[in-house]
Amino acid sequence: MSRFIAVIHGWHVDSNGFNVHEFEATDKKEANQKAAYLTMQRQKSFDRCDYVVVEIASSESINRPRKLTIRERLTGRIHAPTNRQ
Repeated sequence: MSRFIAVIHGWHVDSNGFNVHEFEATDKKEANQKAAYLTMQRQKSFDRCDYVVVEIASSESINRPRKLTIRERLTGRIHAPTNRQ
């Protein structure tokens, strides 16, 4: 099983914010199906939603949350920051 996060964005005239969900799936197709279901649960009249699924490595820690970069949101991949000393 691979780990994924789904970032769901809602808007009407302006942004209604983001929801982030972490889950496991066997592949990207199953992850997209789960994310689509979560998106349908959030969507309401006059509140449109869309989602992005991002696969995360087993070594990636979610304990200290951080904002996704624009590149990560568009590509659907986490780019681990380099630790320069």
